[in-house]
Order: sequence, then structure tokens, then C-alpha cells
Amino acid sequence: MKKLLFLFSSLFCWVMFSQENLPSGQSLVSKDSLSFYSFTKTGVYEFTIQNNGLNKVFFEYSNPLPSEIKNIPFRDLKWTVSSDGIVYFLYPGGGLLFEYRDNSIIRIDESFPHRNQFSGHFFTYKNTPYLMGGYGYWRSNSLLTKFNFQTKEWDYIETRGQVPELGINAGSFVVENDILYVFDFYQKADDIDVKNNNTYELNLSSLTWEKKGSLNRLFYDDINRKNIDLTIPFGSTRFLQKNLLSKSLVVIEPSKNSVKNYINENLIQVKTNAINVGDKIIYTSLTADRAYETLIVKDFYDGLVLESEAFLTNDYNLFVSYFVVVLFFCFILVVFTFLKFKRDTFYFVINNSTLTGLNKSMNISTDEKFIIELLSSSKNNQVDNVFFLNYFKKPELSEDANIKRKNKAINDLNVKFEETFKLELIMKTAKQSDSRQVVYRLNTKIIF
Repeated sequence: MKKLLFLFSSLFCWVMFSQENLPSGQSLVSKDSLSFYSFTKTGVYEFTIQNNGLNKVFFEYSNPLPSEIKNIPFRDLKWTVSSDGIVYFLYPGGGLLFEYRDNSIIRIDESFPHRNQFSGHFFTYKNTPYLMGGYGYWRSNSLLTKFNFQTKEWDYIETRGQVPELGINAGSFVVENDILYVFDFYQKADDIDVKNNNTYELNLSSLTWEKKGSLNRLFYDDINRKNIDLTIPFGSTRFLQKNLLSKSLVVIEPSKNSVKNYINENLIQVKTNAINVGDKIIYTSLTADRAYETLIVKDFYDGLVLESEAFLTNDYNLFVSYFVVVLFFCFILVVFTFLKFKRDTFYFVINNSTLTGLNKSMNISTDEKFIIELLSSSKNNQVDNVFFLNYFKKPELSEDANIKRKNKAINDLNVKFEETFKLELIMKTAKQSDSRQVVYRLNTKIIF
């Protein structure tokens, strides 16, 4: 009975603690907002966060580990947890897929080591494992593959839209609702990494890519920065990124286009194996003899100081882009307006004896000045024939002679104006209300 109780207590012991020694090479895996796993070669520790510490229980594997991962450290495997609580492990580079269920890790695929999606993003969407991007065979790619539970193979999923053509390597990812946000990533061609300074969204429902704009200049750097960065999902909508050589860190929320820069002295020693559980940052540190790893739990908000806020898509670049577009539009508008007015409207100035416009001048008589002023001041710049006839009428002349005198004055002015300015000044048309009557109209392109 004592042996049974001892065995039971060793396998299922609940311990309250804040730091605990774990076997070296284990892997921390977030379970939910209050609990997490530590996977070792012999079994799984399950931890639950409580107000006064951690509860721990150990489950020994009910079956031996699959041979493919016996000699691979758990932390070299990518992991993801589905909404129904199943933990999936992915072989480095893609292909082999393992599932943790009922205290056992089993291989569930009939594939092979793909080795072409190292550093790809392994995630679950609608309880199905997906793998996005990564690199292999000296280049990066934008492949989206989905595990098929029926064939037990990985299916290639075709996407469309503004696909990152040169691939996604060492990127940062957030899945929120139906959107996969992709940012701060590199493109590998001929085994050389080049930074892509744009952000992208992939709609997992429509399988359509959309390029969202230029990345904040905060992230402009070479891949060496990503190699010494801690990058972990932070809740369901955010992403935590911290340079391991600095005490500063950033929290990125792509759906809100938000980047918040913080300082937290308590998180200076955080390691690359860190995970986020609720408000806690959890990681391990090797003991002096390197035989064990000490579990460390830190409250993210304890000692946190907000330094600044910015946009994920670079507001400076957007401003420059918009400014250039607006400047170009204004330039085109001014040019077209100038050409339109130059082509369609001509301005002239009239004084007592001269008419000036288009960098030229023309002498005018008193009668010609009267004709021009009467036309330019009349409604719609048009005058009935009778007004001009009354002006040029002389009692001693016959009616026919007065008409000829009026016609000659208007025709001479038109001829002189056309010879000087190459424009017709006065046009003669029939009156709309009575076609027998004549109306004189000023050229609509001319303004006095």
C-alpha cells in the first residue's frame, strides 16, 4: 500500500512553487490562459497558474516516444494547440506530424521530412494544422500547406492576390479570426536573406493575400536582429518581440495597426524558449551544472513602463507616399487648369484708346470702345442689332446708309482684332425669339 501511494504521489503530485527544476531539453507549450505544459523525454508536466503559485502534475507517457523524435530536443519541434486542446508537434522543415493525446505522443502522418519550410509558421485554423512559408533548398517560399486527416498527407493550398512572391523567412505572425497577419520577415534567395519591409494579410477563408503597406521603420534591420530576438504570440491578437541584448520590448497588435514600446527591468533575463500564459511570461534558465533547467515565471505588467506608441505600418512612409501622390495630383490639376484657361479663355484690358491682351496691344476708336464695352457689360455678352443701329444712326443719312455705317464699324473692328490677336471678337447670329432679328455676341473665350 505504501509503495502504491509513493508511486501515485510521484506520478501525480501537486506542488505549490514559483521556481522548479525541469529536465534539460524540455519544451514549454501554452495550453490556455491559466495553464501550460513542459514536455520532456519521459513525460509531461502540466502546470496551472494560481494566485499563490503554480500547481504541477506529472504524467508519464503511456507509450514510448516515436522513433523519429527520440533524439531530437523537443524545443527543436514546432508546436501548436488547437481550440479543442490537442497539441501538435511538427518535425523541423515540415512533413512529419505528431499529436499529444491521452498521455501519449504519436505520429499521425504518412508523409516524409519535407525540409523546405524551416522557420515557417505552424498554426491551427478551425482545428486543422497549417504551415505557412519558411525556407529550404537555399530559398524561401510562400507555401501554404494544410494537413489532411483523411489521406494523412499535407495538401498544397493555392492562394491568390498580392502574394509575397519571394517568400517568407523568419517572419512574425498573428492569427486573429480569419486573418493571418504577416510582418517583419525576410526573403531568402541563393541562401541570402533580404528584408521585406511590407506587411501582409492572408484571409484564410477566401485564401486571398493583401499587401497593407510599409512596415514601421522601427523594424528596419538585418536578420541578425531577428536571430537575437524573442518572438512569441502574446494572447490571441498580439505579438511580443524583445531583443535579448536589451531591456526594451514591443507588443504588436496588427488588427489595430499598433506597436507599443515598453521597458520592463524584470524581463531582462528572459530566454528564447519563453511562452506567454495569460499575463505571465514563462521561461527556463539552465542551472550551473547544465543538467536541469529552472522554471521562471514573471508577471508581464509588473514593473512595465510604456515608452511610446506607433503604427505597425509606417506612418512616415505613408505620409510621404500620400504627399507625393497629392503633390503630383495638384501639379497635374494646375497644368490642366492652366492649359484649359490658356486654350479656352483670353483676358483683355481696355482703356480709352487701346486694347491690351496676349502680350499685344491695339489702338481703338471711340466707336470701337463703345462696341466692346456694350458687349462685355451686357447680359450673356450679347446685344440686339437695334442698340448698335441707334448708336450709329444719323438723321441726315438714310436708313440703308446707317445700317452700312454700323456694319462697317463692327466688321472693321473684327478684322483689326483678328489681325492683331488671331481671334474672332464679335459673332453675328439670329435671335432665338425672332429669326428675322440679328444679335451680336461676344466671343465666349474672351473676357474684358
